[in-house]
Amino acid sequence: MSTIEFIRLTPDYLKCLTHFFEEINSPEYTNFFSPHPFNGENAGYVCSYQGRDLYYAIFLDKAEIIGYGMLRGWDEGYETPALGLCLLKKYQGIGIGGAFLSFLETAAALNGCRKVMLKVKKTNRIAKTLYESRGYVFQDHNGEFMIGYKILEQVG
Repeated sequence: MSTIEFIRLTPDYLKCLTHFFEEINSPEYTNFFSPHPFNGENAGYVCSYQGRDLYYAIFLDKAEIIGYGMLRGWDEGYETPALGLCLLKKYQGIGIGGAFLSFLETAAALNGCRKVMLKVKKTNRIAKTLYESRGYVFQDHNGEFMIGYKILEQVG
């Protein structure tokens, strides 16, 4: 039986994250998700990161990363973090992306956030549909992107 886990990235996961970045470093992924270059240098940065921003991976059977997500912007002084996530294509459409989205939103709420934001390409209908179904409200950002906001349930 396969297991999935959402794990905060640390140096122990550098090799797995580097492999995942190599896998998603293609236009098939980067046309829709490109928060930073997907290379070994950035894998090292993410895995050794010590600031307030949060970087997570979805592990399949404790061995393979099948998804990557982040909440960032706190270190730059923003109150509302930017949420981003990417899931390998072969694992899309079975609920993992929605579960990861809920997990990241919960992590933001536990860290005192009242809302989160994300940016999505207008042509990325699959992602936009997921986000809208989860309560994100979009506004035009520019000719290529929309920005979505979601008010989070408060903890406590």
